[in-house]
Amino acid sequence: MVRESRQIIMIGAENGALKNGKVGGLADVIRDLPNALGRAGWSVTVITPSYGFLHTVNPSKPVCTVTFPFAGTDHRGLFLEVQAMKPQENVRHLVFEHPQIRGNPIYSADLPDQPFASDATKYALFCSAVGQFVLSCDDASVIHLHDWHTATLFLLRERHPSFSRLKNYRIVFTIHNLSYQGSRPLRGKHATVEEWFPELFTDTAWMDKWADERYKAPTFTPMAAGITHADMLNTVSHSYAEEILLPSDPKTGFHGGEGLEKLLQEAKRERRLTGILNGIEYPGDRIDHRVPFSKLFDIIHAEVLAWNETLAPPPPESIIERILHMRSRSAGLLLTSVTRVSEQKIRLLFERGSAGKTAIDMILDTLNRYNGFFILIGNGDPKYERLLEQCAAVNNRFLYLKLYSDIIAQALYANGTLFLMPSSFEPCGITQMIAMRDGQPCIVHATGGLKDTVIDGVNGFQFKGGTIKEQVDDLLAATKRALKVYSSDKDQWQKICTEARRVRFDWEASARRYIKEVYSPL
Repeated sequence: MVRESRQIIMIGAENGALKNGKVGGLADVIRDLPNALGRAGWSVTVITPSYGFLHTVNPSKPVCTVTFPFAGTDHRGLFLEVQAMKPQENVRHLVFEHPQIRGNPIYSADLPDQPFASDATKYALFCSAVGQFVLSCDDASVIHLHDWHTATLFLLRERHPSFSRLKNYRIVFTIHNLSYQGSRPLRGKHATVEEWFPELFTDTAWMDKWADERYKAPTFTPMAAGITHADMLNTVSHSYAEEILLPSDPKTGFHGGEGLEKLLQEAKRERRLTGILNGIEYPGDRIDHRVPFSKLFDIIHAEVLAWNETLAPPPPESIIERILHMRSRSAGLLLTSVTRVSEQKIRLLFERGSAGKTAIDMILDTLNRYNGFFILIGNGDPKYERLLEQCAAVNNRFLYLKLYSDIIAQALYANGTLFLMPSSFEPCGITQMIAMRDGQPCIVHATGGLKDTVIDGVNGFQFKGGTIKEQVDDLLAATKRALKVYSSDKDQWQKICTEARRVRFDWEASARRYIKEVYSPL
């Protein structure tokens, strides 16, 4: 019998509440949702790995050691309480420290023929340790798991005798991005379930139920385990929850269920699947980052110089020259983008439209007519980093900053004319909400959470298309449409900016839905 309480244990791979704990949007949710639940009177314990450094760069104190099974033996690990950068009542943050979960960056880069080998191993160990920690807690009744990194806990709950008491807890699962599923072989000697938990294989009859049918060899997919075995399942926008019920189609550029749509359809039929939009904070004491054009480039210049000091070798001198060149000119408008550089986020910029030119080249040609600049900040996939660098090298209206600086990001959100988010798919999206909060309209692909937050012609601009070429063409058309409004209809432009600033995607509303639809038994 699942107990009822207002105590939640939330488990994830990242935590934006901690210094150096953020990689992507997942970290924002792990930071902000617990705070909103805390303000609603719930108590939340957030747990992430320490990775060998989060407990040293954030103030910390030991809480307890746990003994847990992994790789055929008992291991011991340490849980520490760490202080959030902005502490919130009713919310505490723990990290788990163990020699086999150390390293920076947080996520590992494995060879193409061994995807997820390192990460799946360290998160399987983490799940075992967290499971034993949860069993020592008497006050919580809900365990909230985020993305594939935490979903091995479902296998342990169902199959491992040491974790059977986890069935007394309501375990809910949030899908942040179906593209990453964490699949590894069930059997074998390298990064397999058999290596992690050999005691499960004294009887192998259970394997068929847990094997991912998409693979020839018996394979365990944590994301599939979460979808199948969660007491309640949600993803991070209403539209994405509908899109993932359909099969993906690479030829048309549609990203849906990524091979897991049948499991998701079953969860929908069982009324276990919902979509709850992520939010952002709207603090009353926010600092206004609007500055004159020259000051914006002074901020960028100073941050890039500071970043250069940490790199060997530093970025090419041409970046500094481009910043100073742009600073010396008076732009008519500024197109901005703050993004993780990945295929999901960037691919469409380098696809070709009907005219035979890439989207980014056509956008830059259009900006030239308006005396506009384009600044994109972000890093990630080396392939797309190189493409952005090559584009910037031949176009003096484009500045690509291969780094991440929150100071630059905040300045771009507040001072850009238009924010560009051409994601091929987007479960929710956070950056468009932040840009809108600062009154900057966005040009977005009408997909997932972007479709749910940006209303075409009201608070921003959408582009669509049934094929990749159509998407490129409509992206250019939406950009031209937005720039035409900006340049020739100032009243309409101001209305759009005002609507972008006025709309609220607050965590309080989302937290209420989590409490009612996800945490409460049906």
